[in-house]
Amino acid sequence: MRSPIERPAVAGAVAMMALTVILALIVQAAPTRLPQGPDLMPLLPLMVLNVWAVRRPGFVAPWVVFLVGLATDFLVGELLGLWALSYLIGFLFARPPTEEPANSGGDLVAICVRFAALAAIALLTAWAVGSLALGAPVSPMPLVADGVLSVLLFPVLAFFFARRKERSTFA
Repeated sequence: MRSPIERPAVAGAVAMMALTVILALIVQAAPTRLPQGPDLMPLLPLMVLNVWAVRRPGFVAPWVVFLVGLATDFLVGELLGLWALSYLIGFLFARPPTEEPANSGGDLVAICVRFAALAAIALLTAWAVGSLALGAPVSPMPLVADGVLSVLLFPVLAFFFARRKERSTFA
């Protein structure tokens, strides 16, 4: 049985996770296309889910991953279930096995490499499902660009959350 002192910390962590996931979904849905430029957007919901899967694996259950993917589908106007399935398959094969993101460079590197594998699996799944839905192979270049941007930005997000954990009681 948990002591009363642990319950507010867990409730605070759940609230923080919900807030960060909602913010990631809002940013993901925001129009980001520059005039005459590419439409690049990192996979922010996947990045946030991965960080929380490392920090608190029990919070990132398959149904949570599915709902966040479904919300991504609704908000960005994709084929319904595309990102939900992609996120689930990505987490099935590349789920972080650790609970705590350590502050050492080696652990941060391992977390980033694991995220790169997660993103690659999710993007490959999204490409395959999208191609099957359209009946012809689609250009993978937009997904590749989003994946590269996500992998490059993920270490910043992971480092921020690792530092926040040191200063916070909500972790």
